[in-house]
Amino acid sequence: MPTHALSRAQSDFFLSGLTADPAQRHDGRSLLAFRPLHVESDIAAQANGSATVNLGGTHVVCGVKAEVRSFADDLEDQEADDLAGDDDYDDLDADQDGDGTPSTGRGKVKCSIECSQSILHTFDARHIDTLTASLTSTVSSVFSARSSPIPLSQLVIIPRAKHWTLYVDILVTSLSGGNLFDAVFAAIFAALYGTRVPTTRGVAFEAPSTVSATGDDGSTRGAFENVKGDLDQMGIKGLLRSNKEAAQARGAAAGDGAGTKAASNKIVDFELENQQDEGFRLEARENVPLCITVNVVSIAGLFPAAEVAAASLLPKTYLLDATIDEEACIPSRVHVIASRTGRIHAVKVQGSQEIASGRINEAIRIGTTQASRLADALRAQLDAEAGDDEDQEEGEEGEEVDGMALDV
Repeated sequence: MPTHALSRAQSDFFLSGLTADPAQRHDGRSLLAFRPLHVESDIAAQANGSATVNLGGTHVVCGVKAEVRSFADDLEDQEADDLAGDDDYDDLDADQDGDGTPSTGRGKVKCSIECSQSILHTFDARHIDTLTASLTSTVSSVFSARSSPIPLSQLVIIPRAKHWTLYVDILVTSLSGGNLFDAVFAAIFAALYGTRVPTTRGVAFEAPSTVSATGDDGSTRGAFENVKGDLDQMGIKGLLRSNKEAAQARGAAAGDGAGTKAASNKIVDFELENQQDEGFRLEARENVPLCITVNVVSIAGLFPAAEVAAASLLPKTYLLDATIDEEACIPSRVHVIASRTGRIHAVKVQGSQEIASGRINEAIRIGTTQASRLADALRAQLDAEAGDDEDQEEGEEGEEVDGMALDV
């Protein structure tokens, strides 16, 4: 179902050019050519990563925010979703340890996609809701715990206790250029590529190095004594008590007979080492996948029965980066989500007409190749922009970096 309808004369105009030999598009591009992709990163100062993408009039804004979560909170959220019958929360169920318990060795990535009210008033609201739900499901599955392209273990703060959760929020402000899937994934790539996660270090509470057995050291004892006169070691009484015997054994082995060595290396909290804009870059950020939508120009229903055999000989039947008008007259497409290394994360077939398996395979090959090229082009431009920002921070004067145009 297209976002808007074309008249029969308009459809015939676009299709006659696409099925000609050689094929022609109304904007002069070849069938596998992209329009300029304008990308601007670091647009939101309060976000850990952000980017905006403009593809032929389709405008997408993406922000990434890192928040501290506990694994216990994740389990509670999962139980609440189970009671509500919500199957979308699959981060814990989808990735479990060998004993069947939820895995606690990795962080999380949560994605959400919304459309501005202006889009809902311009296009068919039911179609926009369907398109948004389909896109949200696709993005969430790509970044799930089972198949995330970035190692989620790098988001762990305290093993089995706390982790970073990356909230990836996408806002679609304009859909006038079509090709929403490709624009959204490009915005996610640019935002995650520039994301910085605050660096943390673990904090372990320790008792005094030595405590007199008789309590003569009033200054030391008073600092850790509670109302009952017992030692309450920095407000966490009992946390270190389980290690008391081991600590005494270590003290005796060291020849410290006058006191008890009560120290623990257990990490119970964390602190930030730097500011938000000085954190670490995500490992394998260059492997975040991109989406290439391959529109399959089917001849079924486009020609009279007597002309189908002749039309089937036309060699050009695949179209990239379709405009909103081209999407309206092409009923079927294949969304290929792949990384620069050639790894295919997902393939989604949409449309009202059936596509032969051979054509799907060819669409996957085209999409994989173009995704690698687009990723390399985006990386080069984002690295150049980051270099310009570093030069400005060192005191060199220069104009603000504008959006960049990528010709793929």
